[in-house]
Amino acid sequence: MSEKLGLEQTAGAGAKLYQAGGALTHNENNIYYSNTNVLNYAHLADEYKKETLNPESLISEVVSKLQHFKNSVDTEFIGLEQKLINGGFQNELQFACLLKEQYAMYLTSNNLSKASQKIHAFLLARIYVSFNLYIPEAINEGKTNAEIKQIILEKIVQPVEDVLGVDNVLELYHDDVMAMVYFLTGNCHIKWEGNVNLSSGI
Repeated sequence: MSEKLGLEQTAGAGAKLYQAGGALTHNENNIYYSNTNVLNYAHLADEYKKETLNPESLISEVVSKLQHFKNSVDTEFIGLEQKLINGGFQNELQFACLLKEQYAMYLTSNNLSKASQKIHAFLLARIYVSFNLYIPEAINEGKTNAEIKQIILEKIVQPVEDVLGVDNVLELYHDDVMAMVYFLTGNCHIKWEGNVNLSSGI
């Protein structure tokens, strides 16, 4: 039987869809999102489909939450490459840089509608929280790189893909989700090291 954890987050007015945690449950050391996560995404997908019916809505100013993730939050910029090296993941550099640049170009070169921006912000927030819940702890416990990569797939990438499976209106796939991980790394929202301090203020 699942045991409720006392870990819930609330959002300010107009920010409900960007709650980074929602209600979490605990079952044999596994933390997973409640159905609120899926329902929030489904609402955004419906909003996107309605929006595409109006061509005038397809170009929009950048949503503030997405802009936050596009900005670097560290006073001293380190960059994706050095962060991976610091964490001992230098073998991932070429792959990571390619995916990160592809996603960064996608965000900057496409005139994204407001609803599509909300979807990207929603997914990036999920990745941000999940990564910082699981990866620093795994590193502190001395997990091997192979074990950490497996945790990333199981606890971060797969849950996002499960949500996208509800209605993948933006046609985002496995490589896109990994690209988001590296994109957040490059902008200093997540680090591949232990003892993380959640100070980026999403």
